Formats: sequence, C-alpha cells, structure tokens
Amino acid sequence: MKKFLRILAISILLIALAFYFVGIPHFVGLITDYDRYTFEFVTSDPQRVADYGIGDNRNPADYGFSNYEEVDYQTLTDGLSLNGWYVPSSKEGINQTLMINHGRTSNRLKTMKYLELIKAQGLDSLFNIFIPDLRNSGKSEEASTALGYEFAEDIVGSMKMLNEKYGQTDFVLWGFSMGAMASAVAVNRPDLVQYQNEHGLKVHKLILDSPLSNIKETAREGAKGMGIPNFIFNMAWSKFDQKIEGWSDQMKFSFLLSNNKLPVLILYTDTDEQTPASILEAEIEGEMNVYPVLFKGCKHVQLYTRPEYKDRYTSRVNTFLRTDDL
Repeated sequence: MKKFLRILAISILLIALAFYFVGIPHFVGLITDYDRYTFEFVTSDPQRVADYGIGDNRNPADYGFSNYEEVDYQTLTDGLSLNGWYVPSSKEGINQTLMINHGRTSNRLKTMKYLELIKAQGLDSLFNIFIPDLRNSGKSEEASTALGYEFAEDIVGSMKMLNEKYGQTDFVLWGFSMGAMASAVAVNRPDLVQYQNEHGLKVHKLILDSPLSNIKETAREGAKGMGIPNFIFNMAWSKFDQKIEGWSDQMKFSFLLSNNKLPVLILYTDTDEQTPASILEAEIEGEMNVYPVLFKGCKHVQLYTRPEYKDRYTSRVNTFLRTDDL
C-alpha cells in the first residue's frame, strides 16, 4: 500500500510539473503568438480580401494619394524592423499626423481603406497620415505580442520616427481592436509617456473602433468558449502578467481612459464576438471624455464597410476630428 501511495504521489507530482512547464506556457502562447499576416497571405485569398474591404486596391495611390512614401524604421525598445506608409498632408506646414493602427492577425492593408474617408472629407488638409504595420504584421518583423502592450511601444516608435524624419510633433491615434487597446496604452504607460514628454510629442485625441477594452475579461471570455477551466486560466494569466511587467490590471478602459482624459470617440457594435459590447460598456460607463457610437448587428471591425452605416460612421469621425473644444 505504501509503495502504491508513493508511486501515486510521484505520478501526481510529474503531472503537475508537466502541466506547469508545458501546459501553462502553451496557454500563454495562445495569447502572445499568432501567424503573421503578410501582404501575400491576405491578397492571395479572395475571401480575406473581401473581409478587408479593399477590392483591387493595394496601396495609398489607389485611393488618390500617389505621393505616399514607404518607410522602414525600428521599434522603440527592442530593435525590431517595422514598415509603414506615410502620406503627407495636401497643405504645407502641417505638423499633426493621424496614425491608423490595425489589430491582431491583421496588417495595414485592412486599415488602408479609411483613406477613402479621409480623401472624401478633405481630412488630408488637416493631417499627415501614417499607416504602420505593427510587429508581427504585414511587412514588419515577426514577433510575439501581448494584447497591445508591445503594439503600444511600436506606436510610440512610429511617433519617434515621424518626429525625426518629418518633424511631426502632434498626433491623433485611430486604433482598431487590439490596436485600439495599444493606442490607449501608448498614452498611459509611464515609460512611453515619459518618452513623449521628453521629446515634445503629444497625442490630442483617440478614435477606437471595435476596441479591446479589458484584456483580462475578454481573454477570460475567450477561455470559457474554449472550455478552459477558470483555475487554469488564472494560472496562465499570472504567467502572462509577468511578461508585461505586472501591467495587465491597467490594460482596461476604466483605468486608461480616466487616467488620461483625452477626448475619445468609440465606435462599436452590439454583436461583436471578439470584443463584446457588454465588457466595453461596463468599462466606459460614466467617463465624460468618451463619446460612444453604437452600430447594431455588425461584425468585428466591419462598421465602415456596412453600406447602411458608412455615412454615419464617416460623419462621426469627420466631426470628431474637426472639433477642437470637445
């Protein structure tokens, strides 16, 4: 009997060790690692092209911006290679850039279509435009991500490059899904805020489309859908939290949008399966600097491409960008 109990105890210990050293890293990997969506990966699949809403368009020239530049540069902290499109303003002397930031499993081809809105509303007379491939996306270097924590570094790295190469000092960040969370983190994470302050860089507004609004609760909902027990999720999340220096409790809008009270336009739908409206609405309740606009019955990051909502979406973005005293 004692021998059996000893074997049982050793077996349980080995299973627990295997779970800790193999199972937990696997679950963390589900959060941090995903396939890099290159241009070829997107354009070779007609369904993916349709989902991106770009038709035959492949670069800013196809939207009437033939003077665009393709720029290679590096991340702010870890030297990864990034790539993006810079579209200069139609007016001389503009030092404010509208940066359009894509989300997870995406690239700048998906956010390129908003150049149509910018052109139609003449917003290129007010802003230079920058559309980056953040890490692990498009033409930028393959890397792990962390639900917007590292994307935020790339956004500030983009600001650094735009300042050094084009003299840009003022910014509006327009983010989608995980790129929306990253945009909010970029103006709150102390080290990134310190860099902006020291170099005279200032973000004036945020536009957040289909935003990831609370990384932990959204991940928890996803884990439930995969049948992952809550205790396993909590263990994996603790490990993930270590990767982002214990900052996961701050990566929620109830902190980010109240800590830095920039004017924020939020565009979202009540049927978003990736970033549920119930989580978002709880996060922004009572925030006076936040202007939410609900679109009913849409898919994730598909608000602008719905014909019945295109004019409303355009009007809200145009008005928000042109209004100084929100």
